[in-house]
Amino acid sequence: MKMNWKATLATLMIASLAFSAVVPALAEPETGAVETAQAASDNAAVSTAAAEPEASASDAAAPATTETPAPTAADAAAPVATEAPTAADAAAPATTETPAPTATDAAAPAAATEAPAPTVAATAAAPVVAPAPAVYPLNGTVQAEVKSLSLSKSTTGTTIGAAVRLRNQLTQMNRVPDYELRVTTSDGSVYTLPSSATNQKSMLAKENADMTYMVKVDRQDDFTVTSVSFVYVDEYVYPKLENTLLTIPVTNVWNASKADITDPYANKGWGESFAIPGSVSPLRYATVGYSEQNNDKGRAFVVTLLVENTGTGQETMGGFRLDGKTDDKVFPGKLVEEQAVQLAPGEKKYVHVAIPVDNGTVLKSMFLMTSEMYTAPAAAGAQPQAASFDVGRLKIAVPAEGTGSVSSMPAADYTMGTPISVDPLSKLIDANTEVSLVELTMHGTDDDGYKTVVAKFKLNNKSGMTVAYPAFQTEIAGSGGAVYTGTRQNMTLTNLMPNLSYVVSYSFMVPDTEKGDQLSIRLLDNVTAAPYNTTLAALQTAVPLETDSDTMSFYPFTVKLNDWQLNAQTSGVTGQTLSYTYKMKLDLTVNREDNVVVDQNFSKFKMELVDGLGRTIGSQSVPFTGTNKLISGEQIVQFTNLKTDQLEYPLTINIYESIDTPNGEADRLVKTLKQ
Repeated sequence: MKMNWKATLATLMIASLAFSAVVPALAEPETGAVETAQAASDNAAVSTAAAEPEASASDAAAPATTETPAPTAADAAAPVATEAPTAADAAAPATTETPAPTATDAAAPAAATEAPAPTVAATAAAPVVAPAPAVYPLNGTVQAEVKSLSLSKSTTGTTIGAAVRLRNQLTQMNRVPDYELRVTTSDGSVYTLPSSATNQKSMLAKENADMTYMVKVDRQDDFTVTSVSFVYVDEYVYPKLENTLLTIPVTNVWNASKADITDPYANKGWGESFAIPGSVSPLRYATVGYSEQNNDKGRAFVVTLLVENTGTGQETMGGFRLDGKTDDKVFPGKLVEEQAVQLAPGEKKYVHVAIPVDNGTVLKSMFLMTSEMYTAPAAAGAQPQAASFDVGRLKIAVPAEGTGSVSSMPAADYTMGTPISVDPLSKLIDANTEVSLVELTMHGTDDDGYKTVVAKFKLNNKSGMTVAYPAFQTEIAGSGGAVYTGTRQNMTLTNLMPNLSYVVSYSFMVPDTEKGDQLSIRLLDNVTAAPYNTTLAALQTAVPLETDSDTMSFYPFTVKLNDWQLNAQTSGVTGQTLSYTYKMKLDLTVNREDNVVVDQNFSKFKMELVDGLGRTIGSQSVPFTGTNKLISGEQIVQFTNLKTDQLEYPLTINIYESIDTPNGEADRLVKTLKQ
């Protein structure tokens, strides 16, 4: 009996111990799984555990507030939406620790960690919209996105460059995991890309970190990159431990030796709005201007882009360029603006890209290019070497061949004397300054072999303060499409006074065949994008038909010829050689428009004497301002220093408006008188 109750008590104690062991196992199945897998890994020669071991000495040096666990196989299987863990999640590391894989899992790590390429469903009727960047879970607190991949050949090999964006999902500082980045090529080769020495070591709460990697391999054959992998390597054990945490398939790889972009989402038509892929900036761009220009720097295509800040804060435009492509060659372009371009919320600005080309080049398309900066790791005490690799982001169509120049301000029908519609985004012409075309004339002679077009503009400062004189340039396009650059009169004017108008003239040399019945006149800004021009305004007009009238226009002056008389005078001693001069008596009425200012550089009233053979034998000019200016009433004009020593009769008197330009004198024929 004594033995029986002792046996019963022993049985109960054994049962109680067994039950105590069972309850924790039921409550924490994952912990048990970790212990089991850990025991198995201790007996293995090479471990492929998904959980990262305890931080090494180098990890401890990096600032971090949380452990960075590796993802499970299920987590790494597909892209995920970006969602930060809650504070409760961050405070419970035991529940977020990732269990190590079993022996079966370790046998096939690639299949478990392969991330499928994202797909976008679309119907035929839906607009083509670029898919959002594919973001994949790298570990429990960091997500990864491949920004770009680049291949560039040179005589020394092929450079492989990669740009990756890491996203911190925590609401506190997080360490950037020091995983290796490896790429797999189309022939199965695997390359490890060293990290840039300037890559971030930590990320602030909810911050993104843009990381660059680059390597040069001694290969000249054709290949491409098919996937990018993040690999955890523990070099503090032997043999070293390697675990592929995430593999991302890639299809868009920029190959500089085969420059092209076939992705339909990355192909943009002319004038189509776009954002720069891989950028988080809210800036949007659109091509609005395209012209071929030739100056002392050579021939170039100049592309104007309209930039708009669609965000809520001030933005600084990132660096990019446009490269031009022909059938067999790529011409690198360059952003003309050298200073940083900043835009306030909702603001719009123009930026310009110049693409230097060879003579006769016809571009087929353009590539929007960005550069990723890379600094090679250097030995202690050595100077780091900075480098970069280019990435083609978008393919942009050029205007249709034969279209010619495309302007942000197309030519509009114009009524003489009315204000010209100037691009509101222009900074060259003040918003309170009105520009109008007040005179347009054309003339030529058989001896010249060409015609001269003179365009006269009025600048009216409507404001109550002084504004800068807008030194714009001009050009005209004739009926055949050829473009002719204008020459501005000599000017000393720098400011426009309030509530006053000023006059400036431009002259153009055009072929003798030009009729002037269909002229396109463009006002150009040659300051903002110097040394190139951009269009401020464009107008379509025609040269008015000339009428034979006694009232002549020299805007802002009108001169009415009431009467005239030309007499010859002789000088010398009888019996010796006589010399002749001519005296012309004019009866004029000179009127001037109020509130229009002219200076000593204003055009002059010029008269030429022409003999019966069409030879000019003398000329004289009279200014409209200053000493000896043209006045109302009788005025005597003396012709001396003649090119003949004989008395000529009859003579023809040509009256011109003479304009002094940096290229010499430009004359506009106003009236012809005959004896």
